[in-house]
Amino acid sequence: MDVIRKFSAHLGILKDVQILVVDNDYDSRYLYSILLEELGAKVTSASSIEQALSLLDWLVPDMMISEINFKGERVDPLMQRLKYLAIANGKSIPILVTSTCPTKSLDQYMQVGVEAYLLKPIYPDDLVFNIWSLLLQVKISHPPTIQDWSAKQTIDQKPGNELA
Repeated sequence: MDVIRKFSAHLGILKDVQILVVDNDYDSRYLYSILLEELGAKVTSASSIEQALSLLDWLVPDMMISEINFKGERVDPLMQRLKYLAIANGKSIPILVTSTCPTKSLDQYMQVGVEAYLLKPIYPDDLVFNIWSLLLQVKISHPPTIQDWSAKQTIDQKPGNELA
């Protein structure tokens, strides 16, 4: 748990990062949520692809962590919808997939644009490191613009919002 110890000094390291967690395993969803919220992330979780798709009607996450094995559901529509949202909102939304299946069966998902893969069981250190790395890559490839700053200031100054 070296990464967690290093990051624990920076509990807000994921402050205000909106992460969508999609996993049919309750324990995994719960673990990811507790860990990421402790680091400052805003976590929304779904137990099925259908539920995640309905969340994307109003949610545009900064990142998605998703299991790829869902009984009776295909994860492709969710990944495609997330990629569409990224384009429509002019941002990159990295996808980290998790699974109990070996990486050789993941070729189809890597072609869809999955940025990272973790084989279960997942060590919290590996999860945090991969999330941080992916978000850092997004910041480097899509640095904030003056329009981003201006939009944030407008939102922050609305009544009921505190200044950032």
